[in-house]
Amino acid sequence: MEILIKKDNLLSRFIALFLIGLCMSEKAGAQISPPGLSDTRLASWMAIGLDQSFGKNKAWQSVSYVGYGFMSNPHGSYSLFEKPSMLILNEEMKRKLSDHFSITGALSYREQYLYTDGAPYHKADPSAKREIRLYGKFAYGWKTGKTKWNLDFRPEFRKFFLPVYASDDTRHALRARFKLKSTVPLSSNKEHFLILSAESLFQNERTQPNGHSKWTGFFYDDSRFCAYYRYAPDNWPLYAEIGYMNNLTEKNPTYSMHHIGLDIVFKDIF
Repeated sequence: MEILIKKDNLLSRFIALFLIGLCMSEKAGAQISPPGLSDTRLASWMAIGLDQSFGKNKAWQSVSYVGYGFMSNPHGSYSLFEKPSMLILNEEMKRKLSDHFSITGALSYREQYLYTDGAPYHKADPSAKREIRLYGKFAYGWKTGKTKWNLDFRPEFRKFFLPVYASDDTRHALRARFKLKSTVPLSSNKEHFLILSAESLFQNERTQPNGHSKWTGFFYDDSRFCAYYRYAPDNWPLYAEIGYMNNLTEKNPTYSMHHIGLDIVFKDIF
């Protein structure tokens, strides 16, 4: 068991260093925020994406990315790379309707790694929960001075996959997300940006206690507050971001998780 855990830790560190290396070796567009987690204190998130506009007047936009995360143990540890947390493959297709309105459809595959509740927090059995997510996004954007604002509503359908379900395991979920984001240019050449956002999430979960399907009804789930710096070098087909997200979950008491995110997105390379 110890040999397997050591191998997993080495693989996790290799993947982290590989993604960071890509980011270091290498424009304003889509932001790849860290995913929410549970039962951790400190988490890291790295992603590589492609942002491609096409069609008449470039009214269509495709954003694809792969992301990988790590997290600390829930108690007694603040390591950014303690253990793997999640793998995500994501594809969004956005259609600009006017200068202010846009709609988006998306498909996402997520694999969240599971661990035991008590120290030393070894892998659980099953070791991962898989999810297929379908979501849309209805966005309204405007400007005040040089600052860009976006108000988003994002409805989601989530389907979870486990080898064996307990009666209280969530099998399906409907979620509603409301997000306000501002993008502030920090330089006259529009290469440096500050991105601030606040988001609240509400969820309706389906379980199957005693063999009978049951929906919980919508309830407040968590909130996420982000502060990101974006560097979009002129005449380079990419932009890079680094930032912080605070995730407040609805527990008793409220549980706060800290995320460090790093991503690089290639822009209109085709």
